[in-house]
Amino acid sequence: MVLLKNSTTPDLLISCVSCFRVSVAITACAVAVATLHAQSPAVPRLLQEIKSADTARLAVSEEDGRFLRIMIATSGAKRVLEIGGAYGYSAIWMGLGLRETGGRLTTIEFDPARAKVAAAHVRTAGLADIVTVVPGDAFREIPKLDGTFDFVFVDAWKPDYKRFLDLVLPRLIRHGLFLAHNVVNKKNEMRDFLAAIKNDPRLWTAIVAPSAEGISISYKQR
Repeated sequence: MVLLKNSTTPDLLISCVSCFRVSVAITACAVAVATLHAQSPAVPRLLQEIKSADTARLAVSEEDGRFLRIMIATSGAKRVLEIGGAYGYSAIWMGLGLRETGGRLTTIEFDPARAKVAAAHVRTAGLADIVTVVPGDAFREIPKLDGTFDFVFVDAWKPDYKRFLDLVLPRLIRHGLFLAHNVVNKKNEMRDFLAAIKNDPRLWTAIVAPSAEGISISYKQR
């Protein structure tokens, strides 16, 4: 499912949806093939192990992980923030994309035990030079970070999404991307956030579903 803000022509909307899905599918296949040939076997094995151990289902799906990697690489992101790192699964996918762009990721995880495991996973994936895991409350840790962001991904406590948007949007650069997870399967827990990204005049927003969970993509046009 894709919802495009400020689209007034149904045919154009359908065309955009179809083109977007085909483009993502083709790119994902290309990335998957490249991964098999160029990536150390240890990383896919590690990702599989993280998913297998994730009984609470805190991590994004594999499809969403691949999508995040593609979004990082195609946007050329350099300074990325993740809110809600869990065990490091999505951070590894984004870190692989950042390996291509030369960027860096700061991922914040509230639970100190999970943050410790996430940091170990990042090291095992060979991404410690790209990904920094910060334990603690994101509302306290984000103000301590310097500078701006060009890519933000939120996968934390759903009722807090709107507060995170309000906190981070002023520091998101023009043409930056703000992505949020579970906007389809848990939309009832974040209606204020969904209304905000739909109605904010600074944002163009689409909702895509690489898996059933759904990801919103908001482009900061000004």
